[in-house]
Formats: sequence, structure tokens, C-alpha cells
Amino acid sequence: MARFFTATGRFAVRFRWAMVGAWIAATVLAGLLFPSLTSVANANNASLLPAGTPSTQAARLAMPFQRPGQTPVPVIIARTSGKLTAADLNAVERLRTGLAKVSGVRQVRDLGISRDGAASQLVVEARVNLDAEGPAEQLTSGLRHAILAAALPGDLHAHLAGQVAVQVDAGQTSHRVGNLGEYLSIVFILLLLLVVFRSALAPLLTLAPAVLVTQLAGPAIAEASKAGLQVSPLTEILVLVLTLGAGTDYGLFLVFRVREELRAGRAPHDAVTRALGRVGESVTFSAATVIAALLTLLLASFGLYSSLGAPLAIAIALMLLAGLTLLPALLAIFGRAAFWPSNTTKGTGRRGWWGRTAGRIVAHPGALERTGSTVTSAGLVLAGTFGVFALVISGQPGGGVYRDILSALALGILLDAFGVRTLLVPSTVALLGRWNWWPSARATRPGVAPRPPPGRASQTRRRPLGYRDSQP
Repeated sequence: MARFFTATGRFAVRFRWAMVGAWIAATVLAGLLFPSLTSVANANNASLLPAGTPSTQAARLAMPFQRPGQTPVPVIIARTSGKLTAADLNAVERLRTGLAKVSGVRQVRDLGISRDGAASQLVVEARVNLDAEGPAEQLTSGLRHAILAAALPGDLHAHLAGQVAVQVDAGQTSHRVGNLGEYLSIVFILLLLLVVFRSALAPLLTLAPAVLVTQLAGPAIAEASKAGLQVSPLTEILVLVLTLGAGTDYGLFLVFRVREELRAGRAPHDAVTRALGRVGESVTFSAATVIAALLTLLLASFGLYSSLGAPLAIAIALMLLAGLTLLPALLAIFGRAAFWPSNTTKGTGRRGWWGRTAGRIVAHPGALERTGSTVTSAGLVLAGTFGVFALVISGQPGGGVYRDILSALALGILLDAFGVRTLLVPSTVALLGRWNWWPSARATRPGVAPRPPPGRASQTRRRPLGYRDSQP
């Protein structure tokens, strides 16, 4: 397996400029040729419910009583204070004529004046597909433009109501929240990576593939929806969260290893190739685990959850591909300059906090010393990304549920990164010793060392039990 990832790294390094150009071109073309994720999201929550839900059955029974192919959009006209005047009623009639000219509108009915005489209601009946935001957004935009064109008196106001208007406004709000969350998450991740790497370019190079994939994954998922893939309104936000968080995590493993290889005296291109050969397997199986877990959502009976599995799995798969090809190409292009002003010359590495902590936990602290900072940094990035989106979405209508979910995920990731991964797992590995690798030969033959890479047999030395050569 290591040979495959070493060959992948060698290919990405050799064709580094073509690799970067291919990813940028794919992202640009996808944005131009494919539909947006928002336009294909199934905004009708009723269609996501199981067929046996009482409300779904009631809606099916009510269909014979409804006008076929016509969706009602209420329009409420009211004065700021007082009752409607004759001039106001003329303005309402003028508005009704203007609304009837909007594309897609079949007819506009006047339901009359309220009992207190302060408001009037019109009902626009239009042919619109509520399962997608595009047609509904075009209809509401046209209706609101007609309201402005009617030039109502200054103290007379008209507003859209009903399911269509609420659906469109909720979608637009969700899009704004997603953009704000993405920007704040990028700022948070960059600041954290600046502290971790203490260099100017390394944080940008680590985050660049994740940002690029956020722009590519949306159109790719939207294009896949033409083949029957279901997309829920929650997909857009979760794609941003998972791609930024997971993408940065995968990048940390590779960038940390490249820096170690540089400090071991290797040339920049050799350092990238060897680093990917050593961490590629860990990153790949980590992503594969996430993809497999996401695909289990397809078994959910609730459509909102089952429609998340395949789109999010596509986003993680694209992120894995970028982490194995685009990031090595970027690191090969910038070389040692990626870590400036940190010193990456041979012998400049020093034992950090994790090295001292590992020495107190296990007898052979090498692996934990190398991975402790990577795991904790990755945990902080992923938990911080979830936390930022939780704060942004908490103030939005209906955002309380998403806030609780994202906050719980952030807390769980922190406990996992700082407790389970860095303390419990190393201690368990130290207790089990060579039996961690059962039934391989390492478990039954004491002292068996991992097979050295080709050409390095002469440099092989006896390694302690439990040592894992592919450890990042």
C-alpha cells in the first residue's frame, strides 16, 4: 500500500503545475456548466417525510379538493394605521392587475377586506414546483417586483405570505448563513494554523485544497442530482462544514510529515514523496471510514437524513482526492518556502510538549511524540469549524436544532482528540504490546520490524515492539 501512495506522490510532484491547473480548471468549469447546489435542493420538507406519516396521508386525501397544478400565494395589503380608504382600494385593484401579469400566475383572486377594515387579501394562484427553490424564487421575485411597480401609497404596504414565500426566504437566509459561516471558519482555521505552524504560507497551502473543494463539491453534487440523487436543504451547510474541517485535518497530517522529512535532511521533492507514502494510507482509510459512516444514512426512513448520505460522501471523496494530489503538488511547488520563517534545515527539530508528555505515558514515545500535535491540531480545527457554524446559525429561525447538533459534535471531537486519541489509545497500545497487530507476524514473532522501504535495507535497525512505520 505504501508503494502506491509513494507513486502517487511522485506523480503529483513531477506534474505539479499540471495538477494545480487541472484542479482549478475543473472547479471553474463545474461552476459554469453545472447547476448550483441551492437550485436543486429539495426545499419541500413534506416530500422528505415517510409515506406513512399522518400529515402525508392527509395531504394525499386533500388533493381532490385542491385546484390541480395551482399553488396559492397570499398577498396581504394593510395600512400603517387606520382603515383602508377608497384610494387604497383602487391601489389594491391596480396591484391585482399587476400581479396577474407575472410569469407563471394563472389568476389572482380578491378575498376582500378584513373585519376591522384595516387590511385586504389577494390570493395569487400560480403553477410552481415547490420541490426546488429555483422556480419558487423566480415567482416570488416577480411578485415582489410587481408590488414595487404598483406604486402603493406611502402608508399602504403589501407583503407575500404562505408556504412559497416562507420557503424562498428560508432558503436565502440559509445561503447567507452558509457563506458567513464559511468565511468565519476560514478565518478561524487560518489563525489556528498560524499558531500551529508559525509560518506564513503553510496555513494557506493546508487550507487551499479544502476551499477549492467547497466550490467544486456543490456543482458536482447538483449535477449528480440529475441522475436521481436527493439533495436536502441541510446539505449545503454540512458540505461546507465537513469539507473545511476534514480537508484541513487531512492536510495537517501531510504537511507535518513533510516538515519532519525536511528536517531529516531530505530535498523538498523527496520529502513530499516520502511523506505521502507514509501518511497516505492513514488519510485514505480515515476518509473511507467517514464515507462509509455517511452512506449508512441511506438506511434512514426520514428523507431529510437519508438524502444527506450520498452528497456528503461525494464531498469527502473529492476532498480525499485533493489531499492526495493537489496538496502534494502545492508543497512541491513552494518547497521550504512553505514553512518560512520556521527553520527546516537538517537537525533543527526539537522535542515539544507532546514529546515530553509521551515519555511519561509509554515506554517508547516516538509515535505519540510525532502524532500528538497533529491529532490535537486536527481536533481543534474540526471542532472549531463546527463551533463557528453553530454560533452563526443559532440566531436564525429554526437554527436551534442545528446549533445543538453542531455544538454536540464539536464537544465530542474535543473529547476524542484530547482524551481518547492522545491518552487512552496510546496507553492501550502500550499495554497490549505486539498483540495489537494480531494475527499478523508482528503479534507472534517478537521483535519483528516493519519491512523497510526499497533501497533502505542497509539503514534498517531493530525497532521497539508496537512501532508502526506508517504512523504519521
